[in-house]
Amino acid sequence: MLVESAHSKAQLIWHYLWQNRLSYSLAIVFIFLVNWLQVEIPLMVKTTIDLLTGDISQNHPALLNGIFMIIGASLVMIVIRTLSRMFGLNPGRFVEAQLKNDLFAKLNRLTDSFHSENNSGKLISIINNDITGIRLFFGIGFMQLFNIIFALSLTPIYMWKISPSLTLYCLLPIVFAFIIYRFGFVRMRVLWTQRMHSLQTLSEQLVHFLSGMDVIKSEHMDDWVQQQIAQANQKLLDVTLHIQRIQVFILPILNYANEVMKILILGLGATMIVKSELTIGEITAFLSYSVMLAMPFMSLGRILSVLQMGMASLKSVMTILNAQVDPTNLLRLSDQQTQAIARSTLSVKNLSYRYPNSEHVEPTLKNISFELAQGKKLGILGSVGSGKTTLVNCLNHLKDLPTGHIFYGEQDITTFSRHDWHKQVRTITQDPYLFSATLNENITFGSKNTSNTFDKQQLSLDQTIEMAQLKSDVDRFTNQAETIVGEKGIMLSGGQKQRLSIARALYTPADILILDNVLSAVDYETERAIMSELNNKLVNRSLIVVSHRISALQDMDEILVLKEGEIIARGQHLQLLKDCAYYKQTWDLQQNEKQNEQESDA
Repeated sequence: MLVESAHSKAQLIWHYLWQNRLSYSLAIVFIFLVNWLQVEIPLMVKTTIDLLTGDISQNHPALLNGIFMIIGASLVMIVIRTLSRMFGLNPGRFVEAQLKNDLFAKLNRLTDSFHSENNSGKLISIINNDITGIRLFFGIGFMQLFNIIFALSLTPIYMWKISPSLTLYCLLPIVFAFIIYRFGFVRMRVLWTQRMHSLQTLSEQLVHFLSGMDVIKSEHMDDWVQQQIAQANQKLLDVTLHIQRIQVFILPILNYANEVMKILILGLGATMIVKSELTIGEITAFLSYSVMLAMPFMSLGRILSVLQMGMASLKSVMTILNAQVDPTNLLRLSDQQTQAIARSTLSVKNLSYRYPNSEHVEPTLKNISFELAQGKKLGILGSVGSGKTTLVNCLNHLKDLPTGHIFYGEQDITTFSRHDWHKQVRTITQDPYLFSATLNENITFGSKNTSNTFDKQQLSLDQTIEMAQLKSDVDRFTNQAETIVGEKGIMLSGGQKQRLSIARALYTPADILILDNVLSAVDYETERAIMSELNNKLVNRSLIVVSHRISALQDMDEILVLKEGEIIARGQHLQLLKDCAYYKQTWDLQQNEKQNEQESDA
């Protein structure tokens, strides 16, 4: 993985160059040999042509020897050029694969605060679009950079050996072209950065709108969405066309300079031949060198664009790699330490929580305190906005918490890495995420990576499916438990998704199981059956059930009643019916709803 000290583009570039140092070193050697052979072959051609101007019968052996040397050098150059491309281009692919792994590993360690500032669309654009630029940077960009350096250093030297004056004349159009080219080069750097940000914006909007496609259709928001996408797409098109205009009108100036250079060689060279200052072989070699000099100039504009794009992409990638990771999240408990804390009591002491950058002065949670001993069942009741989900996210340590408020045994949960804490606590949310895989695979995902040191009684697949009241549904599917559920579980109903998520949590056991309003999409009978299974069979595990339905909580050992972030009452079901007016009112309303539902079904 990328070292944590790589805080700059230079460090990042050096890290991956060093990782592929052997391949790059061989590539440099082979690139140099290719360029050396390229400038040596015209000398062989010069010698051979000059032999043709003399006595051919006398020079015949030397002439054949020269031809064979040209053929041999050309064949060797083909082999070496192939090797140079292999060792020069492959590191780009290796860097691409490694960087994707590094980025995903880093994203997996970053907390909620980072993801709230950088939405999924932007991150997807960085991992897909920007890494492509980095691959080209470390692949063809690196190879062609050294190819150009060697070509522009060796070729002029050999040209100078033939005719210093003609070489100086040839440099005039090149110097003039570079002065003009610099303006385009500087502007390109700015435009590539703008294009990168435009791509990220477009990707953000696409992911955002695709996630809410059902709402867009039902609320007839199609025209507005199309307008928003069109505006983002137009910005991307404008900056891309601007880049293309520079590439078409300014960058080719180097190619035009090369054509002027050829005219100078032919014009001045012919005069020098007439004056016997150059031979036909020498002017032929000089023309060959001009062609070799043309190739790097023709590719220089494209390679510099690749390097600019790569540098802009590196800057974007650094926003992820340089994001601060909580040092605690890098810690890992040993199996012995995990066993030592297993089956402890969860204690919450005077917990208050206010969302960062929130406009509300009052905290979302206010002085929450309770204890949950191992094997006990806790219910949390509250209406929308009472703070139930915020409390669950604090118990999960998905939120950045102050120390001294939530303890597991004697240890503050903020001293655990989130990786270790989530071995102790498993949470099922009301909006479960399902992968486009089979039912069985969605249940067993992650179970192989869980060290089950605290509960040896792991349930089987069939048991978890039955406990989640999903068996009758599975039996009706054509492929039963091997049925593909589709992206985000699109092939399942809301209730089936929730029950499948319950089965997933039950399959990989933990000390504490939290159900965050996961029974909202099932009917009362299914809810009763699920809760009965959980209460009867999860004997050794603690259970927290968060719901706005009292029927899901009435068998809990203790029920907390939340209102506007505060606990207004606590106790068992019958006690709360007597002592808490809010609880009693909610119970009566829900009983009437239940009765009406049963009557409508009848």
